Amino acid sequence: MSGFDRRSFLAWLSSGVVAAATLGRGGSVAVAAAEREGATDGALLLRDATVWDGTGAPARRRTSIVISGDRILAVGRWAPDEVPDVPGLRIVDCAGRYVVPGLWDLHTHSADVTPTVPALHLVHGITGVREMRGSEATHAVRRRIERGDLAGPRMVVASMTLDGPDSPVPGAVLIDTDADARDAAREAKRQGANLLKVYSFLHGDEHAAIARHAQQVGLPFAGHSPSLLPVQEVVRRGQRSVEHNYGMHLSTAARAEDHFAYLAALPDDPDDPQWWGTRAALLEREVFQTYDRHRAADLAGLFVAHDAWHVPTLAVESAYAQHPSRFLDDEETLDLAERWLPATIRRQWEETVRAWPEWTPERAETELAYLDARLELVGDLAADGAPLGAGTDSGAAYVFPGLALHDELELLVRAGLSPARALLAATRDAAHCAGVADSGTITAGARADLLVLDADPLTDIRHTRDIHAVIARGRHYGPAERRRLFDEIEAAARDDQVGATSPASACCAVTQLAHAGATEAGRPAAEPARSGVRAIQRSPRRTSATGNAGGSERPGASPRSSAAV
Repeated sequence: MSGFDRRSFLAWLSSGVVAAATLGRGGSVAVAAAEREGATDGALLLRDATVWDGTGAPARRRTSIVISGDRILAVGRWAPDEVPDVPGLRIVDCAGRYVVPGLWDLHTHSADVTPTVPALHLVHGITGVREMRGSEATHAVRRRIERGDLAGPRMVVASMTLDGPDSPVPGAVLIDTDADARDAAREAKRQGANLLKVYSFLHGDEHAAIARHAQQVGLPFAGHSPSLLPVQEVVRRGQRSVEHNYGMHLSTAARAEDHFAYLAALPDDPDDPQWWGTRAALLEREVFQTYDRHRAADLAGLFVAHDAWHVPTLAVESAYAQHPSRFLDDEETLDLAERWLPATIRRQWEETVRAWPEWTPERAETELAYLDARLELVGDLAADGAPLGAGTDSGAAYVFPGLALHDELELLVRAGLSPARALLAATRDAAHCAGVADSGTITAGARADLLVLDADPLTDIRHTRDIHAVIARGRHYGPAERRRLFDEIEAAARDDQVGATSPASACCAVTQLAHAGATEAGRPAAEPARSGVRAIQRSPRRTSATGNAGGSERPGASPRSSAAV
């Protein structure tokens, strides 16, 4: 904005009117934030919304939010005549609307598919992501977003995948010795990674070496729970987050110790059909019926004690609880892919699904039952207070960036969380997990990432799809701006525009392996490119989308609905 009267604006922020009306921290904090950010490019006031601030407090009606630069400066209630006529202060009437913090997706891939993927996150209200396999291209995309050259979310970027010496993951950094772990940690730090990404096929000593060197270079480490280790041990070693549900049911089974001893005794040869790396995923599907609720409660306590997080990625797990070949016959899914994705990416996704091994009827039935067990475990951990973060594995085949996070929220509610708790998992708690302490809440001094909705998500979590506007880094993307971004995404798809992709994101299905896609015959198979699209309608149901167990619910909103502006 031009002609912004900074002096008058700061005088108002310093006034008794603001200090008296500010909710949470007072006017002095707002002024300090304004001084720090400079407050030279104008200011934005969202007026008279119902605000759920992500702190755990109830939603507040008739509340206004003042933003300048990249910061929220004040949150309070002011009558129209108490707001000064300051040149450069833009006032947006939000009466009848609901404002929540911008959403985080803690497990994404393919950010370097530009301009498509970053923009898809943003238009769907995802203002922060944790990109869980970094590369030079990924870091370049983050720099473009931070400069304002590319529309996209805030990015926390992981290292390349660190895995055991027999890893079948293309492009993984293989860790066999302490020196390997040391060099990998130092290189990740040099490249600007925010965390080290660990994977399924690490042995115990290799995982321990990564933990030591992560601490030495000052980076957290997060990712899969290695198949040979109980999740309890992974958490005790300081792993920041455990992604997906891998290892969770083995670790909470009635005879968990016997199961891990069995895996340790299996061949340590990836060419052997009984290799432990292949058998682990199938074993978990055999033992989930022996789930021990008391072990789960103890595990939740460990997560709390070690400030560790579970990121279950239910959206993709739910979608691939049924055979993914169905996507090729789903007109709505294929239409979205054609509208939003370049042909290069669509071909990769289709090839992934066509290469998927067939399932026996028994395997198909097991997968659906296993999904129910996953939902139950997530609900139990949350009930026992375990820190929980929302992530999707978006960027894999038919996991549409941005859209899948809304599926994730619905599935968290179906698992037994209240809509408010599910939202915390995607706002304040997700930001904490990502290490961005000043994000995820609507409080004075916090980063200016918000979501303006046309309906109340606390009464029905599906209303997070009813997006009216997105505020990212203080920039207001109203209906016209969101429509423009959608138009640019579709134009890029028609022109087959694809940014310079790295092996990490060119096809996520190739980079993730047998852990979730092992075949009954025991042969390693590439982990599916899983999806959140329409998972809500297709997966078994445990609770309604409003959080009331046993309640009735209409079919889930069409994926297209969140794109409407």
